[in-house]
Amino acid sequence: MKTHILVQPYMRSKGEDVTLPGSDPDRYDTLLQRTTEQMQFADENGYAGFCMTEHHFQVEGIETTTNPLLWNMHIAANTKNLMVGQVGMALTAHHPMRLAEDMAMIDHMSGGRLFCGFVRGNTPRWLKTLAQHLDITTTQSDRSKEDARNRRLMEESWAVVKKAWTNETFSHHGEFWSIPADNITWPFPPTAKYGGEGAVDENGTLRKMGIVPRPRRRTDGRDFPPLYVPFSWSMETAKFWAKEGAKLVSFVSKDEFMDMTMPIYLEEAHHHGHTDLTVGNTLVLGGHLTIGSTEAQAEQHYRDFEELFNFAYNAPPYHVPMGRVWKGTVNQVIDQVGALKEKYNTEEFVVWHHVGYFTQEEELEMLDNYAKVIKAFS
Repeated sequence: MKTHILVQPYMRSKGEDVTLPGSDPDRYDTLLQRTTEQMQFADENGYAGFCMTEHHFQVEGIETTTNPLLWNMHIAANTKNLMVGQVGMALTAHHPMRLAEDMAMIDHMSGGRLFCGFVRGNTPRWLKTLAQHLDITTTQSDRSKEDARNRRLMEESWAVVKKAWTNETFSHHGEFWSIPADNITWPFPPTAKYGGEGAVDENGTLRKMGIVPRPRRRTDGRDFPPLYVPFSWSMETAKFWAKEGAKLVSFVSKDEFMDMTMPIYLEEAHHHGHTDLTVGNTLVLGGHLTIGSTEAQAEQHYRDFEELFNFAYNAPPYHVPMGRVWKGTVNQVIDQVGALKEKYNTEEFVVWHHVGYFTQEEELEMLDNYAKVIKAFS
């Protein structure tokens, strides 16, 4: 059984009443040290991977996941075995060529430990700021004009990333991106000699280009790192990533919803040639980590997290349900995981781990207790 850690860093601890903690450099240094120590512990105690969501400008100190790719590099450099990834990068907030290059570099520098995840973005404060040149904002999968534009940008940006990863050089001309940009005159002799066929036309105009580097070569025949895509409610998003053969990461706690989703997902995946996918090797089930050494401690962890969740997540503009929680003692969580493994035959799980909210000792104890769950199924 593989278990990945979705780290949600907090620069505001439980019970603190402080203004702008996310802007405090000393707090960030503390967060960096604490996260590093915890991921080194995880690396030595059976965990498979580290990942983060993407958020920016979180000056309130809540979910301070600025630039998951730099976090990937840092954790990879300070561990030996942990995979590193994102769940996920907002394709609507980045130039896809830059994103493709940065991820490929991490793939090489981590020794092939990278996995990738992509989303459309759910936070208007930073997405609308970073993507203002594209007239993009967040939506609620409501099929509005804004929602359709956001989705088209996400799908086209992924097309560019995939082309960059799977082709030595290429061109792309779509609604949002032109690769290369139009009307670049490029009389560079090395391109004419070494830049590949068709890179420059007879008029000296650049027609094809590629990224440096491309991802590492893989023994499974794929041209790029494995895809892990978070999923909540949008079936349209799920079907899109099914075409790409991505793993589906879900924190939805309602089994009946997953029972409805997975046949649709797999039908779409199989239709597009991913015939090896099953529920067991595709569905990655996650939950918030509030495990305790005793029932009383576990209940206190849950109540503390529930207070945070209702304040910062089940609130405007998000209004998201909490979803699954790994709640209780080690034996109780073993029963929870075991029931899901038996039902879905799934091979991978995720713990949503709140670094910086509890004390360092409590958070390390949570990781240690869940490591016992991993060991029970090893």
